[in-house]
Amino acid sequence: MRVGIEKRHIDSYKRVAQQANKAAGKAPFKAHSDKYQKSVMQLNISAENKKKILVRHLNEIVISAFSADISRISRKKAIEIFRANTELIRRIIQKIKAINSYLEEDLLREIGIIKKSLLVGALKSQNPVRYLESKSRILSRDYIAKIEHTVYELMGRIIIFDKKLLKGYRQKEVNVIKGEKFGINDLEKTLGIESELLETLEAKIPPPSRIKAKLFSKKIFNIWAPMVLALLASLEAECKKEKMIFSEIKKDERLRKKIERKIKHVAEEKGRVLRIKHERAIAMKSMGKISDDYRQKFHEYVHAASL
Repeated sequence: MRVGIEKRHIDSYKRVAQQANKAAGKAPFKAHSDKYQKSVMQLNISAENKKKILVRHLNEIVISAFSADISRISRKKAIEIFRANTELIRRIIQKIKAINSYLEEDLLREIGIIKKSLLVGALKSQNPVRYLESKSRILSRDYIAKIEHTVYELMGRIIIFDKKLLKGYRQKEVNVIKGEKFGINDLEKTLGIESELLETLEAKIPPPSRIKAKLFSKKIFNIWAPMVLALLASLEAECKKEKMIFSEIKKDERLRKKIERKIKHVAEEKGRVLRIKHERAIAMKSMGKISDDYRQKFHEYVHAASL
């Protein structure tokens, strides 16, 4: 099978492999420092900058944990470290997902890329769960092939992984896509891919209570870790594309001013939302038929509070 893969993806998995090899000679750290906790709780920052910080911290913690040479540390120590790290990894992923939800639902609607919030559509439907399931996205077969190729490359490049396991993977013929063309209309798809990658990555990171000794057998860890690192590399490649698209958007003065107004509005609403949390919860119990405008504004308030 032939795989089309963009240069930014190749640069991303090469960078992750390099970082993993550098971390492999060190003991994995427990990511409980104030630096990581503050990045999750910080409110006085734009969504764009907060996401950038969270993705960087996600990289640091995942690389440290999943580049560990498990043959050199005890199972007991591995369980202790991974339980501390996976709790924070999951919290960071959930915060990035909340920011993406804001960007996908509110910002894209504000600048005219989408017409109506997915949540508004769900609220108006007779079966919100089924409606959301019908709108859910799944990574394309081509993208999954790209991730599989990344797993293969990481297993070959990272020194801690057993190269014998490469026999279980079929090497794919690669077509390197060098000159990507994209514009503002690609932002929705890019954010959607990021959200799917975040969902998949979160599914690969068990809650602390599910971290058991069997995960650190050589056979399981050598399959688990490359997949987690491949998802991380893919997420970072998509975030790079998102950054390039936003750079193009900012060149458009009309759109830039519109986004700046939106960001200012959301920042102002953060304080307001925190003050009305209790009243909102009470109001939900007696809320009857409400307008789409109110639903949308309520949705924006929730996102503003969760950033």
